Amino acid sequence: MSNSLRSLAPPPTSGSFLPEDYIAAKADTRANLITLSLFLIVLGAVVAAFFVTHHRWQALKARQTEVNEMYVAETQKIEQLKALEAQRASMLEKAEITAALIERVPRWAMLGEIALRMSDRMRLDEVKLKSTRVEVKAAPAAPAPAIKSLTKKVTGDKAAAPAELPKVTAPRFEYALTVGGTAEENNDIADFLASLKSSPIFDRVELGFIRESRESDRLLRKFEITCALRDNVDSRDVATSLTTLVADKAQRDQAKTNTPGTIAGVREGQ
Repeated sequence: MSNSLRSLAPPPTSGSFLPEDYIAAKADTRANLITLSLFLIVLGAVVAAFFVTHHRWQALKARQTEVNEMYVAETQKIEQLKALEAQRASMLEKAEITAALIERVPRWAMLGEIALRMSDRMRLDEVKLKSTRVEVKAAPAAPAPAIKSLTKKVTGDKAAAPAELPKVTAPRFEYALTVGGTAEENNDIADFLASLKSSPIFDRVELGFIRESRESDRLLRKFEITCALRDNVDSRDVATSLTTLVADKAQRDQAKTNTPGTIAGVREGQ
C-alpha cells in the first residue's frame, strides 16, 4: 500500500541484498503505524476532552439543581414570613381596637387625683366627664390599574381588579373634664389649679370662672376648672403620683393632730 510518508523513508542502498518490494512494504508499514498512533492520540484527546466537559456539565447541572432547591426553600420561607407579617398586622389592628375600648385612665385614679390635690378648706361640688369620638379618615386606596389587551379592548367587570376591603380603624376618643367646687380663698383655688397642671393625667387645665357666693352668712368662692385627659398616660406615673399624694395627705393630717403639748391628738393631763 502506497503512503505519502513513503517519501520520508531512506532510499534503498545499492549494496543491500533485500528486495526493493520488501523495503517499500516495510516503509509503508512504519508510516501506517505512525499515522495510526497519531490518530489514536488525537482520538484519546477528544475522548478525554469529552469526559472532562461532561463532568463539568454534570457538576454545573447538580449545582443548578441545588440552587433551585435552595430557591424553592427560601421562597417558602418568604411566603411564611409574609403570612406571619399579615397575621401580626391583623393582631396589632385588633389590639389597637381593643385598647381603644379600654379606659386608659381609670375613673378612680382620676377622682383620686382631684380629691387628694384639693385643700381641706375646699369642697368638691360637681365633676363632669364628656367623651367625644374623633373621626379619623383613612387614606383612600389607590385604584388598581386596568388590564390591557393587544387583541381587543377589555371593558366591564373583567377590566376592574377586585377592590380591597376597607381597613377597620380603631376608634379614638377625647375626654373633657369639668370640675366645680367651692373655696374660702382665691389662693386655695390657685394652688389647686397649679397642682392639677402638674398631674400626669390632666392636660390643658384652664380656670373657667370664680364667682362669689354666700352660704350661711359666709362669703365663699365658686369656681369651675376645665381640662382634658391625656391619651398617653403611663400607669407607673399615675401610681407614683397617687402614692406621693397619699403620703402628703397623711403628713398634713399628722401635722394637724400633733400640736404642741399634745401626743397623737390627746392633751396632757386628759
